[in-house]
Amino acid sequence: MAFLSVLSYEHNVVSGLSTKSAENKKIGDKAIIFIFSDGLKSQFTNAKPILDKYGFKGTFDVVCNYVGKKNGYMDWNEIKALHDDGHDIGSHSMSHVRLTELSKASIEYEVGKSKKCLDDHGIDPKSFEYPFSTGSDDKAIVDIVAKHYDFATRGNDPLMFLRCDGMKQYGQKDCKTFTDNGTPTYTNKYSIRNLSHDFEIVENSYSDSQALQRFIDVVNSQLKYNKKGTINAIPIIMYHDVGGEKNSVTDIDLFQNEMKYLHDHKFNVITISDLAYNEKDNYLYVKDLIPEKELAVENVTTPAIEPTVNVTTNVTTPAIPTGGNPILEALKQLFGLK
Repeated sequence: MAFLSVLSYEHNVVSGLSTKSAENKKIGDKAIIFIFSDGLKSQFTNAKPILDKYGFKGTFDVVCNYVGKKNGYMDWNEIKALHDDGHDIGSHSMSHVRLTELSKASIEYEVGKSKKCLDDHGIDPKSFEYPFSTGSDDKAIVDIVAKHYDFATRGNDPLMFLRCDGMKQYGQKDCKTFTDNGTPTYTNKYSIRNLSHDFEIVENSYSDSQALQRFIDVVNSQLKYNKKGTINAIPIIMYHDVGGEKNSVTDIDLFQNEMKYLHDHKFNVITISDLAYNEKDNYLYVKDLIPEKELAVENVTTPAIEPTVNVTTNVTTPAIPTGGNPILEALKQLFGLK
């Protein structure tokens, strides 16, 4: 199946991975981060028990004005329970609006007030998720985000290269936030790239088995870049609704099978807060990740994947016939795609 998504795959990270390349990998060579976006209640009721089963932690990005006020979203007791259980809580703004359409004062409210909102509930968020994945290319917005958070995330790429040097079409050799002329770079600590798994499912009309295979291909694509316990590239997978009653893209069985695959193949599941930044040499790295020297994993045969279309700064997508699919239209609206 051809992949129609807007994900940047110029570097062709998963092509040609063989059984041999996937075996003999040490536990320290494989890591993954989950982002659960928006603070949906199904993430607590359906995803959390499965994460707990395997001992995994995620980064849950919440919209403060939705908490306890909007149907289908978590309340503060649930968010506090996540936090107390060791999950990472990040900010996804106050109101989930496009920062690029706001005044400076309103951007400060959405970005800074959302941090205070979490602080007031005993949570110190380290990361900010841009609503609709827009704003990371705007210096004024990045400057405000940088005042309040250590990191910021947005879509859409299958791998995040921790030295920001994996996407040669953007000419980056490190993770400096700005170019020499002062414009934000494509990827940096305030533009950490993630992949929306559920958007891909809808966009490509995947069955659960196809979605699982795509997930496996993506998480194993890092093996080409990670050697001897050093993580140079990491997939950051974003979920929204997990097994909710209406319009859920990722059902519970699919999520369970994805988590089981990671557990059985001994992936390190970490959070955004487990990242750190080397200010001197301008690169990201994983804190406290200790490889196991002699641990091998089961054979994984990963088929070659067609490269997808490069993402642009504004994350625009080619015209795709939707057939009036309401889920696809909702996800396009969520990610600012047309």
